[in-house]
Amino acid sequence: MAASGSGEPDMVLVGELFEEISRHPPAIQARKLLVEHYISTGWLDAAQDNAKELKRLVPKDSDVKGYLTILAKKPEPPAPTAEAASAGSSTSTPTPTPAPVKRKSVQPPVQLPTNLESAKQDLSQGYKNLRVKAKSLLTDLLHLQALQKKNGLPTPKNITKVEAIAEGRNANTVVKAHAPGSARSVARLIQAEPEKSIDLSINDLEDMMKWLRAPHGKPSGMDNDAVREALVKRVRALESALPDDLKILPDVALMHIEHEYLEKTYVNDETMLGDPAKEIPRKNFLVTEDNYAWDMEELTQAITSNGGVMRNPLSRQMFTPRDIRGIVLHPQGKQLAALQIEQHEMSKGVRPDTIEHLENLGKILLEDQSSDQLPSRHAIDGFMAYCATLPEVEQKALDGLKCPAKDSHTGQSYDFTIGEAVRDAKGNRVCFHKTGDFIKQAAAYLRQNRGAPPDPNKCGVM
Repeated sequence: MAASGSGEPDMVLVGELFEEISRHPPAIQARKLLVEHYISTGWLDAAQDNAKELKRLVPKDSDVKGYLTILAKKPEPPAPTAEAASAGSSTSTPTPTPAPVKRKSVQPPVQLPTNLESAKQDLSQGYKNLRVKAKSLLTDLLHLQALQKKNGLPTPKNITKVEAIAEGRNANTVVKAHAPGSARSVARLIQAEPEKSIDLSINDLEDMMKWLRAPHGKPSGMDNDAVREALVKRVRALESALPDDLKILPDVALMHIEHEYLEKTYVNDETMLGDPAKEIPRKNFLVTEDNYAWDMEELTQAITSNGGVMRNPLSRQMFTPRDIRGIVLHPQGKQLAALQIEQHEMSKGVRPDTIEHLENLGKILLEDQSSDQLPSRHAIDGFMAYCATLPEVEQKALDGLKCPAKDSHTGQSYDFTIGEAVRDAKGNRVCFHKTGDFIKQAAAYLRQNRGAPPDPNKCGVM
């Protein structure tokens, strides 16, 4: 191995890079960092071998060509010492010669490049390229860390160094968390930049969390529960300083902090499609008051396929008004607001005469105790015949409108429209008494809701 290096390589970093290469082949960025590290420490033979492997994987990469060019230059042999020179001369002549007088060598003045601006630009561009590579490697290392943590394996210890390079700061500098600002100052900043309001709220809680864990750079030893209690107080302080339309933001920020940092557990540990709940990306993440964690892409699809009814697809219970507001305000849930308005418009399209027919039908189905249930069957047939005479718009409303109703005995939410309920009863798929229970509640809902403006804060408006 060549001996022109400046020291021993960081074997911990080398081990992590090899681990990254083995887990995510071909891991070009990790291989490049490995070659650069070997070159910087003088392990030229190892650098040469890895550079050749890179050449095989990415033959046209300019960085790889640069590595090979550097490694092709042979280090200059060391100059012979005075003792070696005198020893050589003594073998050729029998008589000793006086030792030559050592003269102090004069160092030539440092020659600066003629075009300093070009050199500065090259250095700046090289540093930018290094940061880009570090960011790419950091992404892979964080993914590796998550997998190792999930499987109970030790996690990489040098991620902070790579992160420092990616962020453009000294890796040996200790970054101390600064004390968080006042809640009122943060609230004013949120109001001044509404387009960044959620990011500002999250950043404030992140700063608060870092300060709690390591004030003045010294670990405090606070556990997640203690940190959460302190963050809840911070959230309440922010809420008191924000106007009503922005009070939800600190709670949303706390939701993300708990998910990403405080290892909160939820009712479901997987999404509806089977992905781990803790891996839901921030942009898709939402937690409802019943402590279910949602991927908003999946939840939006489920609610849309259910006609816009704001019901938990897993528990089958209606979402609370606060949850409905959070779902509709989410960037991926805004389309659901139109479905709620559509449901409301359907409820307004049912005439009072039809509501009376529904009330009579529900009463007959609930009161019928006959063994053959002929009164119920005749009532169902009569109502279906009546529906056939209705305008198309009203028929569509009865077939598509899902009224909020619960089983009077079990408390389970009903999940069908008026038209579906009547057809299921006609086909003996649902008992008449249960159908009557639903029809009675649906008629009451229609009579109460008729002509009322849509209210997104009420469960009744779907």
